[in-house]
Amino acid sequence: MTIARTELLLARSGPMGRRCALALLVALAAGVAAGLLAWGPVRLTAAEHHYADQRSWAGLANALNVLACLPLFAAACWGVVATWRSAWGAEVRFPWVGFHGFAALSALGSAIYHAVPTDGGYLAAHGATSGAFVMLTAGVLAERVHRGFGSWRGLAAALLLIGVGMAWAAAGMGTEDGADMRPLLLLQVLPVLLIPAGAAWLPGAYTQPRDWLVLLATYGLAKLLDLADAALLAGTGWLSGHTAMHLALAGVALWMAYRASASRRRQTSPNTAG
Repeated sequence: MTIARTELLLARSGPMGRRCALALLVALAAGVAAGLLAWGPVRLTAAEHHYADQRSWAGLANALNVLACLPLFAAACWGVVATWRSAWGAEVRFPWVGFHGFAALSALGSAIYHAVPTDGGYLAAHGATSGAFVMLTAGVLAERVHRGFGSWRGLAAALLLIGVGMAWAAAGMGTEDGADMRPLLLLQVLPVLLIPAGAAWLPGAYTQPRDWLVLLATYGLAKLLDLADAALLAGTGWLSGHTAMHLALAGVALWMAYRASASRRRQTSPNTAG
C-alpha cells in the first residue's frame, strides 16, 4: 500500500522532472566539490575548540554547551521510534530512521566533545552530523525522485559515502597539518542543494514542501546563531550563539519526529478512512 502510494506520487512528478532534479543536484554537488578543492584544505585547528561560553557548572566544563545537546538527543530518539512505527513506506522510513540515529549520535558526540574538547571528539561529532545530512538527503530522494535511494543498496551507498568522508578527514589526524574537514562540509551541504535542484518541491507521499522549508530555515538559523556565538552571549549575558545553535538543531529532528508520529496517529484513528 505504501509503496504503491510512493509510486503514484513519483508518477505524478514525471520522469523528466525527477531526472532534471537529480541531474541538477549532482551538478550542484560537483560544483561545490570543485569549489572546495580549489579553496584548498580546511584544517581542524586549535581555534575550533574555542567557544564564547566556557562556564562550568557542578564540575561540568562548558556546561551549557554540553546540556544544550540533550534536547537534540531526546528529539532524535523519539524520531527513531516514531519513524519506525510510522505509516511511511519502508523506502522512506529506513533513511529517516538513519537520519534520527545519526542525529542522536551527533548530539551524544557533541556533548562528550564539549565536556572534553579534543580533535577526535570534534571529528566524531561532525562525522555523525554529516551522516545525518546524508540520510536526510536519501530520505528526500527516496520519497520524491526514486525509492531506490531508500533501498538497502541506496543506504549502503550512503554509508559508504559517509565512511569515505570520515576517512578522508581523519587521514590528517595526528599530522602537523591536521584533519581536512572539506569532505564533511560537502556532505553537510547536500540537503541545502535540494532546494535549488528542485527535488524538495516534487510531489511527496508523506511530507510536504513546507516541511523542508521548516527544516532548512531552522538549519539556516542554527548556522547563523553559531556565527554569532560571542555576540549573542555579550548581548544576553547568559546564552551564547553556539548553545542556541544546538537548541535550534533539536528543532529539526523534533519536527520530523512529529511528522512521523502524526502519520501513525492518522493511520490508527478510527475516524480515518482507508
